[in-house]
Amino acid sequence: MAPLGVRVVVIEPGGVRTQMGERGIATTSRLAEAMSPQQRDRYGPLIEAIKALTSAGTSGGTPADAAARVVAKAVTAARPRTRYTVGRDPALLTRLSRVLPDRTLDRLAAAVLRPHYPKTPTT
Repeated sequence: MAPLGVRVVVIEPGGVRTQMGERGIATTSRLAEAMSPQQRDRYGPLIEAIKALTSAGTSGGTPADAAARVVAKAVTAARPRTRYTVGRDPALLTRLSRVLPDRTLDRLAAAVLRPHYPKTPTT
C-alpha cells in the first residue's frame, strides 16, 4: 500500500464493551444449532468456551469511547505508529510475541480459554 501513498496502521483491540460481542455470540449460537450431532460432539465444548470468553472479555473490557480515542489518535497522527493496542491483553500479547515462540503463545492462548470450557458432569 505504501507505493500508493496509503499508510497502514494496525489497531489491536482486546475486549471492548460494545454490542459486537453479543452479536458474535448470537451468530455463533445460531451456527452451532445448525451443526450435525457429530460436529456438536466434537466442537460444542470449544464453541461454548469461546462464547464464554467473548462474553467475559466484552463485559469486562475497555469502554468503547477509550477504544475510539485510540482509533482517532491513529487516524489524526502526522506520523502514526505501525501498531496500536487497546487494553491490557493485546498490549501484553504484543510484547510476549516478540520474545516467546509461537508454540508457547499457542499454549498460553489455550490456557486462557481452558477455564471457560463447560464443566463436564461426572458419572
